[in-house]
Amino acid sequence: RIPRNLIYADAIVDYRGVLASPGAIFIEGETLVDAGTPEAIGSIEGVSVTQINGVVTPSFVNTHSHLDLSGVGNEPPRDSFIDWLFEVIKPIRLDADGIQEAVHKGIDLSLKGGCRIVGDIAGTQLAAEIVESSDLLSVSFVELFGLGEKQEAAIETLQLIPETFEVSPHAPYSCGKELYQASFRSGKKVATHLSESLSEIEYAKFQTGEFDAALKLLGAWDETIEPWGGHPIDALLAVADGVPFLAAHVNYIEEHHLQMLADSNITVAYCPRASEYFGHCEHRYISMLDAGVRVSLGTDSLLCLDTPDRISVIDDLRYLYKRDHTDPLQLLTMGTVNGAVGLGLHPNLVTLDPGETAGLLVFESLGGDPITDIMKSDKMPDWVF
Repeated sequence: RIPRNLIYADAIVDYRGVLASPGAIFIEGETLVDAGTPEAIGSIEGVSVTQINGVVTPSFVNTHSHLDLSGVGNEPPRDSFIDWLFEVIKPIRLDADGIQEAVHKGIDLSLKGGCRIVGDIAGTQLAAEIVESSDLLSVSFVELFGLGEKQEAAIETLQLIPETFEVSPHAPYSCGKELYQASFRSGKKVATHLSESLSEIEYAKFQTGEFDAALKLLGAWDETIEPWGGHPIDALLAVADGVPFLAAHVNYIEEHHLQMLADSNITVAYCPRASEYFGHCEHRYISMLDAGVRVSLGTDSLLCLDTPDRISVIDDLRYLYKRDHTDPLQLLTMGTVNGAVGLGLHPNLVTLDPGETAGLLVFESLGGDPITDIMKSDKMPDWVF
């Protein structure tokens, strides 16, 4: 028999605002049947009734995470991104035994952070399998690298990725045009790091700078590597040729990119605390939203966060509310429906509309406006179910 629950709360909230205060939600199994005022829901026979003191919302969506980098906790920044890759990331990638433990930890911290839906960049297929078998509603992107003559092997790996998983060509400085083309033509969902740093832009335009030096130092450079010959956003949108994809970070854009991004139907996964950590300031997310770009929220890895006990975009939307005084409803939209759509999932999973739900959360009520309470609180919500 499917469990039937009637939940009463101080207020019920989704990306549209306060739907009712006080509010009621009728759930059958994992399906939300109705939500509104207690009077509108009315009396229902044969249900378990729960009274909740707090503000109930849907689950949040983390569109860009690296759960397999959760093992060592938070790490202080390094002098450069290349130092970061060599000193922090490389040792983790070499510790194959630690990956499983790190992924399980990342899953646990995501749930503690109120994010059941996660877009995860999996460094290995094993990591993707662990995430896929968890309680998360995950979209796992298996990460690929390949420049020049190494693209052929990467494309062969792409063709062997099971249907269950999606694909993530890492970035324009670590993947060539053929690998990106194969990814976009694969029929899989695609996620990539894009325009994350000024060094990436320099490499894409001129094939010079710290990424070029790092490739040569690693022995990853060969004479068949072709320069992109332009800004990575222009280059990648041309290769994608209208295929929607998830672009992580997009810290640096030029004015003409706003309309291009809006027309391309990509989703930007903005990771505010990660951008701050790496010194990338003045993100144009507000301009993007105003231009019609779908902007979602991501955390990046636990390594660059300031919350060792959780991985949560709730911290990121609160960070933007405090730093930029961003409209709370815009933040809730970024943290829920924009993320779901960007991951190719039904937005109803993270609204209070009827249908399957990714779960419900309860935030503490501070006695003021329910949405402002969510933004101003420093506590994580609890799962209702």
